[in-house]
Amino acid sequence: MSHEPAAPASVAAPAPGRPEVRVVHVGQEPPESWAAAVYLCGPTPADPAAPSWRPDAVEALRSGWSRAGRLVVFLPEPAPGDGYPEYPDQVAWEEDAMRRCDVILFWIPRDMARLPGLVSNIKWGAWCDSGRAVLGTPPEAERMDYLLHFAESLGVPVERTLSGAARAALREVGPGAVRTGGERAVPLTVWRTEPFRSWYAERARTGDRLLDARVEWYAPPAGPEGAAAWLLTATVVERAGAGPGPSVVRVLAAQGQGMLM
Repeated sequence: MSHEPAAPASVAAPAPGRPEVRVVHVGQEPPESWAAAVYLCGPTPADPAAPSWRPDAVEALRSGWSRAGRLVVFLPEPAPGDGYPEYPDQVAWEEDAMRRCDVILFWIPRDMARLPGLVSNIKWGAWCDSGRAVLGTPPEAERMDYLLHFAESLGVPVERTLSGAARAALREVGPGAVRTGGERAVPLTVWRTEPFRSWYAERARTGDRLLDARVEWYAPPAGPEGAAAWLLTATVVERAGAGPGPSVVRVLAAQGQGMLM
C-alpha cells in the first residue's frame, strides 16, 4: 500500500503541512479530513486497574508519523474521565471506524487467564483478508498458531513487538492521501488504484459529491505487476439539480479495469 501513483487534478492529494496525530476515542466523532487512519484492535483488560496497551501504541504511531498531514488513530476505549457508550452503540462505532480505516492494527498479547481476546478472534476473521490488516503478537502469546497461519497465507505483516507493529502500520500507510467528508470511507487500498481514480475524477469533473462508501470485497495484487481487485458501494450526490437525491452505485475493479454494476 505504500506506493502511490500520481493523482488526477480533480482528486485530493496530500497537502503540505506539519505532521499531526489525532486520537479519536469510542463515541467521539472523527475529524472531517485526514491523510491516514489506523484502528487499534485487540483485547482490552477487563480490570480497570490493569493498564491498556493502546496508549503505548499511540505513542509509537505518534513518534513514527513524520508525513505532512493528519494521522487519525481510532481507539475503542473511552477518553480519560469518560465511560463506555451503550453496548450496541459501541459496536456500531467500532464497525464504522474499522471500515473507514486504512490499516487495522491488531495487537493480541493473548493470555488465556487474564487477557483471552476472544472478540479479537472474530474481528481478525472479519478483516484478515481486507488488505488492511497488520498482526502484532508477542512470542509468548497463547493460542496464536491459527491466526499466524492465516497471516502468512494472506501476506499480512506480522510483528512480535508493539512498536514493530506500529512501524508496520505506518509502512502500509506510506505518505497517505488527504480525504475529506465521504472520501474518508475509501481506504488507501482502493483510493490509490487507477480504476477508482478514473471513476472518481470523472464524477468530480461533473460536480458530483461522494457521501459515503463501503468496500464490499477486496483482493490484493497477484504479484508485483498485478493490480488489486475490489468492489465498492458508493453513495453519491449528483451535481445540484441533476437528480432527486443521493444515489447508490457499485463500482467493480478487476484486471486493472473499472466498471459500473
